[in-house]
Order: sequence, then structure tokens, then C-alpha cells
Amino acid sequence: MTRTDTAITEITDTLDSFYCYNIAAALWADAVINRLEGLAIFLLRDELAKVADRARAAARRLADRIGDLGGAITADPRQLLDRSIPVDFALPDCSDITSIGEYALQRLNTIIAAYEAFLDQVRGTDDVSFHLVLKLLAAETHQRADLQAALAPRS
Repeated sequence: MTRTDTAITEITDTLDSFYCYNIAAALWADAVINRLEGLAIFLLRDELAKVADRARAAARRLADRIGDLGGAITADPRQLLDRSIPVDFALPDCSDITSIGEYALQRLNTIIAAYEAFLDQVRGTDDVSFHLVLKLLAAETHQRADLQAALAPRS
């Protein structure tokens, strides 16, 4: 299928919003790691480092796809939150494991919904972007399931 310049621009803009989100998510995880207190240091430090690494890897893959489409990623760090999907990147109580987990769960729900909406929009028109975002969605869905299990009340 051939795409119009407008369609390509819409795709690259959306992929860039995902790129910006992932960069901000990595920075958020780094900031939480930096502020961890008490038991949270021992229980979440390594996991949050993995979250940051996964977000940076996703951002790199998105940047590559944007470049393949002839677009450019957001270069001005001051614009990352403005260009990102709408999500709150406030810091939770960094000594409270549940607070950190619940905040991360909200963030995951937001990006999962955004990825799903994108897949509905590009299905059948941009197979490469579709498959890239589908893989990112699978990773975030898996991460959400792990987090939900960790936050589940124990009997």
C-alpha cells in the first residue's frame, strides 16, 4: 500500500510521542532509583534499572523506525514531556514499595492503551511500525502482569 505524506507524518509523530514517553520513563526510573530509601533500595533498585534499560532500548527502536520513515525524533530535551503521550511523571514516595509500584502500574496502563490505539490506526497500512509497536506492547503487557502479581494482596 502507498501512504500519503500526511499519513507518514501522523505515524512518525505518534512514534515520536512513544519515543519521548520512553525517554521520560527511563529518566523517571533513574530518578526513583536515586531517591530510594529503606527496604525499597534492596527490593527495587535492580528492577528499576531494568525498567530504565528497557525504556531506553524501546526508544532506540522507535528512533530507528522514525528515521526509516524519513522523520526525526524530538531533539530538544525540554520538549520531551510536551511531545510524549499524556502521562504524569511525578515522583512517588520513594520509601514506599507499594506507592512506587502503583504509580508504575498507572504509567504502564497509559502506554499500553496508547500502543493499542496506534495498532488499531496502522493495521494494514504500516506493517513494520505495527509489528514494532506490537512487540513493545507485548513487553509492557508482560511487565504489567508481573507488577500486578507483585502488588496483589497476599493471603
